[in-house]
Amino acid sequence: MAVGRDRKLRYLRCVELGLFEEVPGRVVRALIIAGVASLALTGGAFAADLPNAKGAPLYTPPPPSFSWTGFYVGVNAGYGGGYQHFDAHALGGGFLGGASVPVNGFLGGGQVGFNYEIPGSSIAGANFVIGGETDFDGSTVSGTQTLSPPIVTTAGPVNSKLDWLGTARARLGLAFGNVLPYVTGGFAYAHENVSQPVPGAWSIGATPTGWTAGAGIEYAFARNLSVRAEYLYVDLSKVSVPGDPATGFQTAHPTLNVVRAGLDWKFDWISPQTPVISKY
Repeated sequence: MAVGRDRKLRYLRCVELGLFEEVPGRVVRALIIAGVASLALTGGAFAADLPNAKGAPLYTPPPPSFSWTGFYVGVNAGYGGGYQHFDAHALGGGFLGGASVPVNGFLGGGQVGFNYEIPGSSIAGANFVIGGETDFDGSTVSGTQTLSPPIVTTAGPVNSKLDWLGTARARLGLAFGNVLPYVTGGFAYAHENVSQPVPGAWSIGATPTGWTAGAGIEYAFARNLSVRAEYLYVDLSKVSVPGDPATGFQTAHPTLNVVRAGLDWKFDWISPQTPVISKY
């Protein structure tokens, strides 16, 4: 106890002589807090310099530009209007007369095809697109008109009905981004029924073949979905209809103008997929 009192007395004596000053308690606390904060900052900076165990971050780059390349399937519907041309010919081949029966109605069905957008074939900023397509449509296209000899053997109404229509065509277009105007042409085939219910009471069914040509425009509103508008002219072969074999023969020759809209789904089996790469 005496030693403790001596130390305290010496301390107070030193303060009186000005050898050192008494430090207030609040100053001591402030120094302690500053020291702790400094250690915390130093530790954080050290941790920031350590290597990242998670590795480099990954990112997905923007998707590649749209391409028309790929297989597609779709549906279509539209209107067909034209004529069934009836001709009468003499046995020697001379033309005796003819008549055109107006026909019209609706068509609807599906299509399948393939497009290939040729890279680096740019003209005015558009790439060439080549492809092929086949389609098959059911039909209500029909017409009735009264015909007289020599076009038919006996005067009376003649009916013409197109049951279905199919085509197999090539396509050539220019791709302005997701807009594709194109021309098309190729092979056409159909099934038709031509009949005269009275007074001759005859009916024939035939599958004429021929050609088709047209143009259209297609717009891709999503990566895999596109809509189209298309016009086709169809010219089918002549088929024989009943007549008087003693005086000549008669034929029916259908032609048709088709205007239709369609919706297509494109598969990305060939188009490149978006890669995921590391960013360093």
